[in-house]
Amino acid sequence: MRIPQRRPFLLGLFYIAACASGGAGGKGSSNLAPGAIPSSSSKEQTTVVTVNADTPMTTPSGSTYIAPKGWTVTTENGVILLEDPYLDVSVRFIERKESEGAAAIAAAWKQAEPGFARTVMLTTARPGRDGWDASVAVHYETGRTEAGKAWATAARRGDTWFVTLLEGTNEGWGRRWAQGNIAQGSFRAQGVIEESFAGKSAHVLDAERLGKFEAFIEQSRQISQIPGLAVAVVQGGRVVLEKGFGVKELGKKDPVTPNTMFRIASMTKPLTSLMMAALVDERKFTWDTNVTTILPSFALGYAELTKKLTMRNILCACTGIPYNNLGIVFEWVSAEKMLERMKELKPSTGYGETFQYSNAMIAAAGYVAAHAANPKQPVAVAYEEAMQAKVFGPLGMRYTTFDPKVVARSDHASPHNRNTRFEVELAPTDTAAGVAAMNPGGGAWSTVHDFSQVLLMELARGRTPDGTQVVSEPNLLARREPQARATEKRSYGLALDVERYRDVRVYGHGGMLPGYTSYMFFLPDQGIAAVMLTNVGPQNPLVYVQFRRKLLELLFDGRDEAREDLEIELNEMEAWRKKESAKIDLAPDRSFIDRFVGTYKNPLYGTIRILVDAKQGAVLDVGEWTSSLGRKMEKAGLEKLVTTSAAWLGMEFVLKGPDGNVTLELRDGEQSVLFEPVSDGK
Repeated sequence: MRIPQRRPFLLGLFYIAACASGGAGGKGSSNLAPGAIPSSSSKEQTTVVTVNADTPMTTPSGSTYIAPKGWTVTTENGVILLEDPYLDVSVRFIERKESEGAAAIAAAWKQAEPGFARTVMLTTARPGRDGWDASVAVHYETGRTEAGKAWATAARRGDTWFVTLLEGTNEGWGRRWAQGNIAQGSFRAQGVIEESFAGKSAHVLDAERLGKFEAFIEQSRQISQIPGLAVAVVQGGRVVLEKGFGVKELGKKDPVTPNTMFRIASMTKPLTSLMMAALVDERKFTWDTNVTTILPSFALGYAELTKKLTMRNILCACTGIPYNNLGIVFEWVSAEKMLERMKELKPSTGYGETFQYSNAMIAAAGYVAAHAANPKQPVAVAYEEAMQAKVFGPLGMRYTTFDPKVVARSDHASPHNRNTRFEVELAPTDTAAGVAAMNPGGGAWSTVHDFSQVLLMELARGRTPDGTQVVSEPNLLARREPQARATEKRSYGLALDVERYRDVRVYGHGGMLPGYTSYMFFLPDQGIAAVMLTNVGPQNPLVYVQFRRKLLELLFDGRDEAREDLEIELNEMEAWRKKESAKIDLAPDRSFIDRFVGTYKNPLYGTIRILVDAKQGAVLDVGEWTSSLGRKMEKAGLEKLVTTSAAWLGMEFVLKGPDGNVTLELRDGEQSVLFEPVSDGK
């Protein structure tokens, strides 16, 4: 399961085909060539085109990028403007000649939007990468009184800065961040050539290379303040590295081992789709069987989508259903209750229009599949039995489980999170326990030893080292077929990331929950795979980015970038956290807190209480967990309550309505959640 990060980073239109056999027209352009914007020195000329598929485009200066499906591209007065179908978000490309990147970004805003006047939150300079000479990123204050999010990047090639300006509503970016990534990430100026590993044979991970990799992992663990982690690496059909680093819990000496259990969060998802592939082999259903054929009671909040939903596309993150954990963070419920709450989910984009990650959909997929295998059992029981029978048992995963009682009496790592000072601290309890309702999407515990068996099987096309066929090759590979595009080079398959990284095929998945972060990947063409499990909550650039980068540097003689990039990312994250924390009064006065004290209820999120404790001060009590509260002041005098305990840092509540008739509003992803006041005891 991935918990959304608190840090903002990351109809009516006529659709015109831009295909190889025909032209496309728009306002001011009757013969626009496919995938091109005409060059013109006239400041008066405007061209407009709307594309009905991801379409390669060329700027007047010869730079290239991809216009996302359904977006409109307008070029006018040196500004290339890309807008989504609902006009919720925009991406602009502008070329500038300033000497510094930040100055180029400021000038680009003035050129594109003279009235732009946001306050700079953070500016980060980065060294040259991927053929660029240097780059700069600028993030802006995004208080509640402002219209959504804005940020900008500038990359230099020679004496020209190629600036990207990104702006839009919070809801719009919730829907469109993948398409925004496609546009921004695909932009390349002439002469920009990325590093490529194409045609290279991977080195054997001998003792020298493995020694360098281990040294990198331990150094990175320390600078990342990760208490403990475990790593396994597979090459040539065998495990070549399996090792623990650090400790299971801060303040104690017990070391992490290859058999130490960690929450693997969303790394559970590809295990769930593997179980489903085994059931397809057994003809319990096909990938194209309608979900309601198996579980007639299943329903989303949109009847037409419910009717067409298949076992394939319930996994694909491509149905238009937005990220929504259905209130389970606040109210821990049963699997049956979670499935009932699926009726609250309605699409926010068109079917197949864009990538939208969904824990709830993949959790439902696992439960529906398990129901097909054993319709007489409750879905949660049926799911765990199916996972044991089809995945854990056949692969010899002895230390992989969903049972917290098994974990408690076994070798396991304790959860840790970063506080307001960006320091890592031990979590008082397992703050991710509520994920049980969505176990197929993120509830498993495992070890790197166990997960190495999964990776060996993936590389052997469904077979274990002893030759046992766990799942057929066709159904194993069906999981790797791209379903929804998330960036220029990365798509989502059936609960599996599908990517071309430096021209090498890579498959994988990560996982983030309060207290834990994990990542696994495999390169089938090279017979290489790796997994990392850690006991610190998100964000964690070592796990999600630089762990893989460093291993590929060693395998393919890649540029030595991983260590420097990790330090830059950590410094940026720490600076961001400290700037945000500086806005928070961690010990607000009683007169402010008294305005919020009381009991509130939301039909989906349950009952919460705001109270004052003699020792802790202001406290949010949701029943299953508690957090300290602080006072956050935004622009225009807007005051908010914000959670300040490390595991729950950054949830913001806004007081609405006059005193005596108070309502609390919480932004959760794309939606606004209202908690209405109730009398204590109701």
